[in-house]
Amino acid sequence: MKAEKQLSPVTELDGKKRPLIAIAASFLFFVCISLVAVQGWSIYSARETQLAQSAASTANMARALADHADSTIELVDTILDGVVESVEHDGISRYGERLHLHLIDHVSRTPSLQGMFIYDAKGNWALHSLRDPVPALNNADREYFIYHATHQDKLAHVGAPVRSRTTDAWVLPVSRRLENKDGSFAGVALATVQLSFFRTFYDSFDIGAHGNITIATDKGALVMRRPYRQEQIGASIAAEPMFKQWRERGALGSAAIPVDADAVDRMYSFRQLRRYPLFVAVGLSTGETLSNWWANAYLSTAWVVILLLILCWMGVRLFRQVTLRDELEEQLRNAQLALVTKNRSLKLLARNDGLTGIANRRLFDARLDAEFNRAVRDGTSLALVLLDVDFFKKYNDHYGHPAGDACLQFIGQCIRTGRRRAGNLAARVGGEEFAILLPNTDLYGAIVVAEAVRRSIATAGREHAANPAGIVTISCGVHALVPGKDMDSKQLVEAADKALYLAKSTGRNRVCPDAPAASSRRERASVLGD
Repeated sequence: MKAEKQLSPVTELDGKKRPLIAIAASFLFFVCISLVAVQGWSIYSARETQLAQSAASTANMARALADHADSTIELVDTILDGVVESVEHDGISRYGERLHLHLIDHVSRTPSLQGMFIYDAKGNWALHSLRDPVPALNNADREYFIYHATHQDKLAHVGAPVRSRTTDAWVLPVSRRLENKDGSFAGVALATVQLSFFRTFYDSFDIGAHGNITIATDKGALVMRRPYRQEQIGASIAAEPMFKQWRERGALGSAAIPVDADAVDRMYSFRQLRRYPLFVAVGLSTGETLSNWWANAYLSTAWVVILLLILCWMGVRLFRQVTLRDELEEQLRNAQLALVTKNRSLKLLARNDGLTGIANRRLFDARLDAEFNRAVRDGTSLALVLLDVDFFKKYNDHYGHPAGDACLQFIGQCIRTGRRRAGNLAARVGGEEFAILLPNTDLYGAIVVAEAVRRSIATAGREHAANPAGIVTISCGVHALVPGKDMDSKQLVEAADKALYLAKSTGRNRVCPDAPAASSRRERASVLGD
């Protein structure tokens, strides 16, 4: 009773300490989780804000570029419209020289213009803006000429980029149909826009090292692109992800394209020209857009991690101080239980083989003497099976000792499961030698047990290259007797050992009884080997 009264305050204090520790740990955990959640939300929000700003920037840039292209072509179209009106009203033959000077003046005062040309109904050059005379050429094969010859509308036609036949430079053709007074086709008035004009303008924008500015026709013919590659001008970009996204989204919109034509992740904004069949796309590299965000995210995350580590360190120190006394008390309380467990383990180690887990030689010898004496008193049969791994030394030499230990563990497991009855004892009695002690078992019963173990090991098919069988096998010697008072347990062991020698000398991987003791039982044990 006094002991109980002395222990009760300690127990009461433990009950008060543990909830306090749990509350403190929960609070620290909540603080850490809150810091991580706030940091994660902050990083995510900053990323979304950065992407939104990038989307707004590309949208504004696309609108500015589209307006620029629209106004450039509109100016050229306005000039062209005036030329068409003059040609249709006054004719070329009457005011040809004055109209020629007029074309030259237009080109000289308009930076975007490369040239202006008038073609008759057969495609021959009727008038041009070149200062020097040039050989007469025919442009009836050009797309814009064919278009106007087959279409009666008098609106401006913007074609795909072509190489100028006078300067060999890439130009964008803007053309209008010429008609006779009766409405029949009279030819084409053409103005060519210098693509270098767009290139110079696009180079003035800051789009980063991996940004992209594209202007193309609505059919996919590339007009100009930054970064500039001359071989791409006029080529089709209809198969590019960017063009497909524009087709899906219509006149304007934005889209993130994970893998663009040049394997760069970009955020695009699209804008179609108001009056002409062209569109502009501006793409900024997602990696460059988020570079500052990544730097800030790494820095802020590093500070949060440092703060978490400091909190955890302080918490651990605090908990350690609080729980140190409890741990010491708990260790004292568990000392006796640990001692009992240790003694039990030592007793188990003294009886069992450390590698295979089955009984060791000491336990086997003790059980052998006890079962032998019991068989003498009761007049019952006692059987012994000795097993040996075939060519085990060669197995060790070939596969190494760790593999050899694993093989012995495998053999021990097979013997443990094959001993049939709980009263039977499986033991490791030597390096690769094992024994099964079978009380109240005759020779035939022992042979059945041994054969079952041998077959289970052979059936497993464990590789053994140094064994002629190619797998791990065992040889078994079996002996059974009804001991008399004048007999010794060594006789049983010696007889089983002779049987084991017989099994090895007659080919291994078999079960053999001791020859003198087999007599009438040999016929019943007909399965003594493979």
